[in-house]
Amino acid sequence: MLTKHLLKLAPPRLHNFIFKILIDKTINRNPNVCQRLREIDGKTFLLEAGDIHKNYSFYVEDGRVRVDPERKKMPDVVMQGDFDTFLRLFLRKADADSLFFSRRLVIKGDVKTSVFFKNLLEHL
Repeated sequence: MLTKHLLKLAPPRLHNFIFKILIDKTINRNPNVCQRLREIDGKTFLLEAGDIHKNYSFYVEDGRVRVDPERKKMPDVVMQGDFDTFLRLFLRKADADSLFFSRRLVIKGDVKTSVFFKNLLEHL
């Protein structure tokens, strides 16, 4: 409970810095994943962590995931859940299908892109 309270209070800049580290360590360090990401170059994603009232925006460019703290681009895919859900997803502690069907993860927008990205995450 204390962790959630601290996450709510942390400034967006700190959240985006940590999010970038997480993305770099889990996705961008994997050359096979980066090669596959080229298939969705230009696609933008928005993660909405409702329990801590924070959003995380990122897009794919040149086969790498780039954090977009200013949300300069409209999202092609919006994923909604709580912070723990996203953390478990990116750390591969849970699979997206289970989270989706248990209604802990809501996905809106470009279904083809979201399925592609979900499959990539599962094979990191």
